Amino acid sequence: MSTDAETFRRLLRRPVDDPAVQALIRAAPDGLERVDWTGFVRLPRHGVAVMFKTAPWVTGEAGETLHAEAVHLYGPGYENSVGFAGSLPAGLTFGAEEAPIRATLGEIRNQGGGTFSRTLRRTVPRWISFDFGPDILHLQFSGAGGLELVTIYVPLPGV
Repeated sequence: MSTDAETFRRLLRRPVDDPAVQALIRAAPDGLERVDWTGFVRLPRHGVAVMFKTAPWVTGEAGETLHAEAVHLYGPGYENSVGFAGSLPAGLTFGAEEAPIRATLGEIRNQGGGTFSRTLRRTVPRWISFDFGPDILHLQFSGAGGLELVTIYVPLPGV
């Protein structure tokens, strides 16, 4: 299994029948899990999950074919994962704090969390996101303030 986040990023926008996506599905213990217009491939031993959505959500085109929409790279212990051991995008490291990350990556695209949700009955994790070429880099922080989850995803078409 690759130890480079960029390898997983290159799967974005690819259809589920793409040979590289098929190899990923074969490597996953549960294969492709599909629910309606969404699918997941989970690689818990590698700290990686890939989310798929039907074409209109990823490419803007009509069709029911699933396409890779997001790559989630888990930090050690996140959702009981051993953690992604490979290189993260933009020189990031799990456990890094928000302020130095913002100083390095510059202007954020969006931010949120860090407040208590009455609906969820828990504090929503703090997160920030950045434009990352044609994609979005979404960073989530633990309650202690360290980076715990890195997601690279395709923005909605036209947004």
